Amino acid sequence: MMMQRTRTRSMAVLRMAPMLALALALTALQAQAAPESPGMSPLADQDLRLARIGYRIAVQNADRCPFPDRLTGLLLHDRAAYDERDRTLIAARFGLGNGFGVRDVIEGSAADRAGIRRGDEIVALNGSEMASFAVGLIGRTASYDRIDAFETLLSRTLQQGPATLELRRDGVPRTLQFPADLGCGGRWVVIPANAFNAWSDGHYVAVTSRLMTDIADDAELAFVVAHEMSHNILRHQEQLHGRSALLAQLGLGSARVKDTEIEADTLAVGLLARAGYDLGAPERFLVQAARKRPFDVPITHPGLKRRIGIVTAEIARLQLHPSTATVAPSNAAFGSEHARTVEPPAVTTPIALETID
Repeated sequence: MMMQRTRTRSMAVLRMAPMLALALALTALQAQAAPESPGMSPLADQDLRLARIGYRIAVQNADRCPFPDRLTGLLLHDRAAYDERDRTLIAARFGLGNGFGVRDVIEGSAADRAGIRRGDEIVALNGSEMASFAVGLIGRTASYDRIDAFETLLSRTLQQGPATLELRRDGVPRTLQFPADLGCGGRWVVIPANAFNAWSDGHYVAVTSRLMTDIADDAELAFVVAHEMSHNILRHQEQLHGRSALLAQLGLGSARVKDTEIEADTLAVGLLARAGYDLGAPERFLVQAARKRPFDVPITHPGLKRRIGIVTAEIARLQLHPSTATVAPSNAAFGSEHARTVEPPAVTTPIALETID
């Protein structure tokens, strides 16, 4: 259990990557004395793209978790997320004070429907001022700890019902009621790395920046995300008891690891169907992944042909029994009021976890 908490903690820390990239971009722009106002960094754009896809899948499959997450659709930053030397620059660029800045908002999400916009600053939650919240976590070096603490507080608050947020937008105060969407499958994070890879740890789904760049089709990327979310939903980390891919490659427990990959591929098809994604995408992605990683040995994962067969068979099964996974239109609105309460696709094989590595 301690190992699992440590791994989850390390994933949360990596959520700082878009903010660090943004600070570097702004610093470079300032050094060049460029007149134009910069937008978000490429890594921050990838972060938003991944969050959009993950949010859509999670909301449309909320009933698959006995205790669904409370999702907001907010991507936040605060001054503690930047090194001390960058805070003045960041504050000037984004109007960021001592609260929590809205770095991005997922379209159609709970936050979007409530009227929260990029550039807003959350200054109070249910009457509690954020300027004094967790100030002990603000150090000289960049840290995600304060944002993590706020997100935990916000999630717990939303479990009790809609929260009252006080915002500052362009210097003007605003107050609004803010409900949450229910979701299942974990959170999402982009990892700056050149590897073509993705993985999950029971709570987070991590996708490398290289894979995000190489997979331009959102439906194909959604299959990757759904596969890793399936590992989280099916609690494969707990079942494997920390068994590593390296041990599996040495033949120690490889059969069970491979089983989890089969299970994740199978369930991922149902997750995609409910979210309204193109079900031709899994095969396209698998073919592309095989080209990107031609030297992978199918010890911990089924081979390409078998995996294509698995997803094809599940798609055919869903077509014969569509009531097991109601398909949402591709432009379906998000929101708990739109979430389907339907039976998840039956899985006839003992399911398994696949990270792409």
